[in-house]
Amino acid sequence: MIVLRPGDVKFGSDDWDNVARVSVDRLSSQTIDEWDDLGPNLVFVDVVRRRAVIRVSQEIVGDDLSSPIPGDLGVFSFAGSAGSDVGERKIEANAVVESVLSKVSDFGSTRVITLIAVSSDGSVDPITVSS
Repeated sequence: MIVLRPGDVKFGSDDWDNVARVSVDRLSSQTIDEWDDLGPNLVFVDVVRRRAVIRVSQEIVGDDLSSPIPGDLGVFSFAGSAGSDVGERKIEANAVVESVLSKVSDFGSTRVITLIAVSSDGSVDPITVSS
């Protein structure tokens, strides 16, 4: 999932301004794969451990001395749409800050915040999308 110029980006009680994009990637952390004796192709695959990684790209406009700290836990939320307010959706997740990276170039300054979504009990999807 990629949302360009999302609205109302929040982490805990902090509003995050100037967010250029949010991406949500779902990855396998542990995969079981099996072959049989009949050929070289897989006959079974199962993903037994998953990870949801959220990356927030934020444009820095001037001095910014505050940023989240790796290990911070909070509710991350933002609004995305399909081009109109009618299609607006709210995406939300309990998340932990994994890293905060800053980059300066001739075209401006950006901060990329990587969060890991946390499930409430392990069986519930940690990312919720509501209208």
